[in-house]
Amino acid sequence: MSHTGGDVSYTGGELEPRPETLPERPQNLPVPYRRGDLANVIDWPELAAWARGRGVVLCGLVLIAAQLIWKSLFLSNYFFYQDDFHFMELALGHSFTWSYLTLVGAGHWFPGVYAICWVVARIALYNWAFASAITIVMLAAASLAALRLLRTLFGNRPAILVLLLIYLLCPLVIMDTRWWSAAIELLPLQLAIFMALNAQVHYVRSGRFRHALAVAAWLAFGLIFNEKALILPLLLFAITSAFFMEGSWPRTIGQCLVKYWRSWLLEAAMVAVYAVVFASSLRTSTVQPRIPDTAAGVFTLIWELLKDNFVPGAIGGPWQWFPTSEAQYAAAAPPPTLAWLSLIVAAAVIIASIVAHRYAWRAWAILAGWLLAADVAPVVVGRIAEMTPGVLALQTRYVADAVPVLAICVGLAFLPLAGQPDTARKKHAVTADGGQTGRLVAAGLVGAFVIGSVWSVQNLQSTTSGLVSQLYVENAQAAVAEAPAGTVIVDSVVPSALMISAFGKYARTSELIGPMESAADAARIRWTSQPDGTIDHLMVFGSDGRLHQAAVYGPTSVPFSAGRRCQRVRNGTAVVRFTFPAYPGLGVLRIAYLASAAVNGEDVTVSYGGSAQLLTVRAGLHAAYLPVRGSALSVTVSGAAMAGLCVGDMQAGFIVPSSSGLVIPQAY
Repeated sequence: MSHTGGDVSYTGGELEPRPETLPERPQNLPVPYRRGDLANVIDWPELAAWARGRGVVLCGLVLIAAQLIWKSLFLSNYFFYQDDFHFMELALGHSFTWSYLTLVGAGHWFPGVYAICWVVARIALYNWAFASAITIVMLAAASLAALRLLRTLFGNRPAILVLLLIYLLCPLVIMDTRWWSAAIELLPLQLAIFMALNAQVHYVRSGRFRHALAVAAWLAFGLIFNEKALILPLLLFAITSAFFMEGSWPRTIGQCLVKYWRSWLLEAAMVAVYAVVFASSLRTSTVQPRIPDTAAGVFTLIWELLKDNFVPGAIGGPWQWFPTSEAQYAAAAPPPTLAWLSLIVAAAVIIASIVAHRYAWRAWAILAGWLLAADVAPVVVGRIAEMTPGVLALQTRYVADAVPVLAICVGLAFLPLAGQPDTARKKHAVTADGGQTGRLVAAGLVGAFVIGSVWSVQNLQSTTSGLVSQLYVENAQAAVAEAPAGTVIVDSVVPSALMISAFGKYARTSELIGPMESAADAARIRWTSQPDGTIDHLMVFGSDGRLHQAAVYGPTSVPFSAGRRCQRVRNGTAVVRFTFPAYPGLGVLRIAYLASAAVNGEDVTVSYGGSAQLLTVRAGLHAAYLPVRGSALSVTVSGAAMAGLCVGDMQAGFIVPSSSGLVIPQAY
């Protein structure tokens, strides 16, 4: 049965519009997605061609991303350490002024580091996740700058990925990455090295002075974070004269100086201004420059710095570490066999590059010059008089800044510059067999470097930890929040795993823990450097960061005879003898007493070692503390209040955490 009428037709099923009456589809409506359409929309050959053209960059970005993830996981095992706490304390104790930014401590002047610490101390005090994020951001910036420079220098050739790997994986920087204050000093310098050289190359190739201004800007950036940037103009000059000008090096040095004199003059002026400000600020430094007494120590430092530190690290070492400071820090400790093997490998690589490539020796000379000027010289004039040269030589932080220079110089020794043919600086034509052998050897060395670097970092992670300082800070933060009203805390020295005593007053608990107190906490707590008077809630921080009841370590009074609870009083005087003489030096005397209400507020005289002090007693059972000096065999307590006073046991010595009694917070 069918029926027609109007604009529809009926055939016994559904009503359907007649085909000739369907409205036209607007042209701007989206087409519904159907399976298989994506394959028709994307031009896969074009996409593949685009990826091939940018393969080096994409691989470099993947390597950088993988490195950032890896080092983020590495940093999660650590916490603040030594200078980190010190810089936070300095920041909290100063306003954001020029005098604060120009402080020189231990021979270093880095306004940029102080500026970052000032901000972090006020918005995220002792927040390791926030601080680590700053490290990772700086590391990402430096890594991207490295990739950019390598492309600028050598073009988009796959070989630059090897140079990028040297920078990304070299274990020489990993200890500084773990140490936050060292990281925010080192990474901006590395960024400045890459970016300044990148701008310098553009300046040489284009002649546009705006690139020279960019060089100066990056030099200034490096100088505000690390005084080693003073050597950066010399590095730029050496690379420019050695590899961007043809001819003997002595001749190109003169030509380079004349041709780019405006740039060198600008950089020299900046260095001079910096040097003047630095020298004027050096008077506040705890470490002053000095010439070493003998040359033997200098030679020992240079030799061991190369043999046991830089050279093993340059090929993936040191493979194992020597932990110190309760595993918070570690020094390089390469196995002797591997240390010597690394010297042989390094010598072979250098000789092979010099034999095969013109000007390769200049790259190694530049690297050696950086090591001597930026790494050896500061240690010689600032540290060698304080520590054994052999100990200093094992500190990877002294050569961490050389890793960018290492990656650059390896490239200059083996690769032609961008725009040059691969044979531009090769001394001899390379046969197919020789080229294949060279590639296999290079692949083997790169593989060994990658495996060694990963092994070295993982060995450091298994050898060291930030757990000690992290638990201390977490416990201390909980302790000040839970301390009862009226708590008096003895200002003691923090564990050396957090800060060594060389930091002076900044290594005390009031400086490190005090800033964690809220306003309510501060109202309940009182700090004291020397207990004096009646104190019923005297506590002290233990090595675990928890508040412990204070105890006195030293000789106690002679025990009471059976049935007695108070010292014998004769003619208003009690003489209390110790089991053995108290220790000489500054200490504290603890007196337990019970006073009646009748003598509340009265004074008694306490005589110790020839000196006398007044003690005001309070009604009830209490403990009193008095500062004492020197050694004594007995203590005398006298006065009219003795009629209503029961003097108990005494102890002379110094304050320590008690092994019993109240602990805040309680152990979980």
